[in-house]
Amino acid sequence: MKAAVGTLNKSKLKAVETAWQIGDVQGFDIPSGVSDQPFGHEETIEGAVNRAKGAAEKLPGAVGIGLEGGVTETPHGLFICNWGALVTPDGREPFIAAGASFRLPDELAEPLRQGEELGPLMRTYSHNKNISQEEGAVGFFTNHRITRDQMFEHILELLIGQWEFSKRT
Repeated sequence: MKAAVGTLNKSKLKAVETAWQIGDVQGFDIPSGVSDQPFGHEETIEGAVNRAKGAAEKLPGAVGIGLEGGVTETPHGLFICNWGALVTPDGREPFIAAGASFRLPDELAEPLRQGEELGPLMRTYSHNKNISQEEGAVGFFTNHRITRDQMFEHILELLIGQWEFSKRT
């Protein structure tokens, strides 16, 4: 079974390769169809679903996977949010799952609220120009206890598990 992933991001591809034990993984440059910085759960989910569907179209017969990171406002501050979608080869409704979420420091939250993107802000804040391809904000702010690929791997396990369970019923 092949997995078509709607990204070329190294940390996201690593997550899929680690979780996907049933076949080959191939990444594609698929636009999310949402803002460069998704804001809110709904927009972030939409980006993941769009990437999954687009990837599945690129590799017929494959499972399509989309992973999207965003931010969401809560009464406790601005949090990162992460979502994934899995489209089956038979075209059923996508499976959707969320990942880790935590409050961002105010010095990052304010520029994000003004329309800036987390990736460039994190490159400046962390002094790591490859942070989006490596540990990500989650790795930086959790002292590398959870890295970006690990966070997305958790989402993949949820997605694959839902799909496997659905085949039993």
